[in-house]
Amino acid sequence: MNSHPPVSQSGKLPLGMLGLLLLSLLSCENPKVMLSLRNGNAKQADYELHCDVFDVAPAQNISVTWYRNNKTFKSFMDLIEEPQKKSYILGVNISREEKFAEFRCEVQLKLEELKPQHPVISTTHQLSARYAPELRTNFSKIITVAMGGNATLLCDVEGNPPPVYQWTIDEQPMLETTNRLDITQVNSSSNYRCTATNILGNTTMNIFVDMEENYTTEPPAMPTPEAPENCGLTVMPSEVYVKYGDSASINCRTTSKDAALMDWEHAVGETYGTPPSVTWKIEKLEDFTVEPFCFVTLDTDEQCKVKPNITLYKLPDTVAISAVGNGPMKEGEEHQLQCHIYSVAPAKKLLVKWYKDDETVLNDDLKSSDVTPLPECLNDSTVRLCNVSSIYTFTVKKSDNGSLFRCKAEFQFGPAGPLVPPSMASEPYTTVVHYKPTIKNCPSYAGVENSFRLNDLPCETDGNPRPGIEWSYNGTLIDSSKLLTRAESGIYKATAHNSMGQVNTDVNITVEYAPRLSCQMMYEVEVKNTPKLLCNAEGLPHPDITWFKNGKEHFPQHWEKHESGNYSVKASNKHGTAEHAFYLDILYPPEFTESDTTTKVVVGGNVSLVWEADGNPKPEIHCNDSLAENVRASTVGRQKIITITGATSTNAGRYICVATNKVGEVTRATTLVLKDKSTDLSQHWWVFLLVLLVFAILVVVFILKGRRKHGQYDFPLQTRLTVENGTM
Repeated sequence: MNSHPPVSQSGKLPLGMLGLLLLSLLSCENPKVMLSLRNGNAKQADYELHCDVFDVAPAQNISVTWYRNNKTFKSFMDLIEEPQKKSYILGVNISREEKFAEFRCEVQLKLEELKPQHPVISTTHQLSARYAPELRTNFSKIITVAMGGNATLLCDVEGNPPPVYQWTIDEQPMLETTNRLDITQVNSSSNYRCTATNILGNTTMNIFVDMEENYTTEPPAMPTPEAPENCGLTVMPSEVYVKYGDSASINCRTTSKDAALMDWEHAVGETYGTPPSVTWKIEKLEDFTVEPFCFVTLDTDEQCKVKPNITLYKLPDTVAISAVGNGPMKEGEEHQLQCHIYSVAPAKKLLVKWYKDDETVLNDDLKSSDVTPLPECLNDSTVRLCNVSSIYTFTVKKSDNGSLFRCKAEFQFGPAGPLVPPSMASEPYTTVVHYKPTIKNCPSYAGVENSFRLNDLPCETDGNPRPGIEWSYNGTLIDSSKLLTRAESGIYKATAHNSMGQVNTDVNITVEYAPRLSCQMMYEVEVKNTPKLLCNAEGLPHPDITWFKNGKEHFPQHWEKHESGNYSVKASNKHGTAEHAFYLDILYPPEFTESDTTTKVVVGGNVSLVWEADGNPKPEIHCNDSLAENVRASTVGRQKIITITGATSTNAGRYICVATNKVGEVTRATTLVLKDKSTDLSQHWWVFLLVLLVFAILVVVFILKGRRKHGQYDFPLQTRLTVENGTM
């Protein structure tokens, strides 16, 4: 369990401990980080990445972060308790669909509350998917070759890690270890089998070579040893190629009938057999100077001898590639790789073949090699173990990064040599090329306010060393982990940089946000106006606006006088909604309830002139009323009243009133006409009543007189009673 420095109850480091940490920070440097690659366990992981951390002082907290394709893959904290190398291992798998992925590790010191150090970034490794070898063509091949002809057989197999190839001819193992097999001077039909193997599995391909005999051509004559014809000596085989440490056997035969003695002269090995056939044999040939010969002594004491041609060859102990120079490979510069071949003989029979991703890029016969001075073993006639090397010079390209280079030392013994030239290849050398950064997939982008950072952009950078990326706005560096707000939309510049250079690209960033309404509690609009948004609505994308009156959607073509009331608006976009309620007051200009009129009044009479107007806001009515003493003006509600008492000629005339509010004004006139009393019957009503009364009395009298003429009399009751009683 990791131990940590004690903290106070407040959660802060004690001053003493803080001082120690500060002293530690000032006295230590950032650690060194190296990322290395190893093959993983085939059952658990394709690869093992080892992130080795060096030069970390004890009692340091470090943060270790793994990145896969430039995204955080795994992160954790660790406490370095001892000043030693720490190794952090990550097992990873790459699927066939993914093809490849890039990995790196970053290490950063964490000293409690002190500001963390800049992270130390490892080199980036690009790993490809691993899979067992498989045939590119799902069938075996038959190749027809003329007798004595040559052919190249290709083991058409792919796999990762690159497979190791093993060839057999008619079930007998061969020395070739590449996917190409060159055969020369074919003299029989044979079945060749190529087995490709890596740690994940193997597959086999069969190629049948069918020799087509040429009956019109005589077979080549076999060389005969220089010997007296009368001895009849022959050795079989006459030319022998023996791998260092292998056994060898040569038979010697004579056709002479006069052989008195027959044997082998040899420094190593042994002989057996009796004339006319004796055999020289050695179980383990390791002497490059061995020159046994077979002799026969005839009865005539004449002696003949024959010596076979023996070539002892030794494959290298090791074939390895290294880079020439200490600096990294840089795009566009010339670079050299050196193939080291250790303990080989005979060196002057070697051809060094260079391959880049299984494609031949150079054949070096060593005698014209760039290596100077040339080893003596390439010039002298003595065969001995020798160390030689070959140099491949090329101009580095970006595409060379991650390429696999191999060199192969191959003996060139000619037509009489082994059917498959003996060879040994190096392990693949993975080139790491430093090249300038590039940026792609970094388009214009829209993010949401307070939840979007520049780090969230899908920008992809490429370069080696792995480029860092910086963002700037209007020439000022920006913290790419900071959440952006609506005020920070604009053109940002992304700069990817490494030790090889830098590249820039502009990115248009749009920060979107939910709607927001800035509204008042009441608004005034004029009648007949076209409705428009009264509130200040913000939002990106621009919000859609919906009007409501008393909870129901309402948006008229024009405002009408009766539409004052409680309203609300709702602003909506894909990020949210905002609502606000307010009172809407419909304003309209004043209107008088009556049109212009004429009013009459008699001299000395009383009259009231009334003007009434409607409007919103409530209009004010102003009249050009007289200043005479008998005139009084008053306002009651929406009415303006001018009262004239005891009208005189000075009161007659045109009275004009103007109703005004902030929307408009309207004018109405009333004409006052003054009449004389003699012409105004309404002023002598009592005269009419008197005349009417007189007329009524005359009518009654007339009726009474008419009755008397006809003997009809009506007497009062009292009069009648007196007559009846005899009184008058």
